Amino acid sequence: MAEAHQHHKITRRELREPDEFQAFTSQIMDWVRQNQSAVVGVVSAAVAIAAAVVGVGWYSQRQADAAGVRLQSAQALFDAKNYASAAADFADVASTYPRTPSGRIALLYRAHALAQQPDPAAAATSYSEYLASTPEAEYLRQEALLGLARASEATGNTAAATTAYRDAADLAGPFRTPAQLALARLEDAAGHTEQARTLYTEALKAPDIDADTRQMILSKLPPGTQPADAAPSAQ
Repeated sequence: MAEAHQHHKITRRELREPDEFQAFTSQIMDWVRQNQSAVVGVVSAAVAIAAAVVGVGWYSQRQADAAGVRLQSAQALFDAKNYASAAADFADVASTYPRTPSGRIALLYRAHALAQQPDPAAAATSYSEYLASTPEAEYLRQEALLGLARASEATGNTAAATTAYRDAADLAGPFRTPAQLALARLEDAAGHTEQARTLYTEALKAPDIDADTRQMILSKLPPGTQPADAAPSAQ
């Protein structure tokens, strides 16, 4: 039976002929020699782009590091209760390094420092500026809204305070309960009893509420309106 496949016998002519890889490589080298200027230009452009990318990354990191150091220095002033100097330094960090994380958060910290001076009017403006910058994290937006509400209330702008408290209370975050309680207080003072009771009852559901705050809320709810599971347990 004849074999189904026979090995091809390479002739001397085929051995003398260049293989396809060698021919292809030769064609590429010829093209490069003929277009040397264009090749050098492309390579130079690629090197320049790569260098620019590396340079931008290095510069961005350098800016971020510098902003972080400046932010820590301003925070130290805040912790020492030197609020005026802290506010000025936070403002400087925000204006000098606006594209860094530290530069963005410095706007919020400046508002906190102004509120502590106290300068509630300037603090309200600073909180509004931070909120206009579109905070990346929702809890930071909630924190700024709560600060804005308190600063607005301190200036006597109850309408603006009510709106900011409500916006903060609508967000799920660590500052929701304080916002709900403050909003309930304002609603109660405005004669909106039902709205206030609803807010107090909702605040009772917070899992991390302390005993004193719990007792205060219960005291705001008339007998018979307190949730059955909200009464303090007997010791």
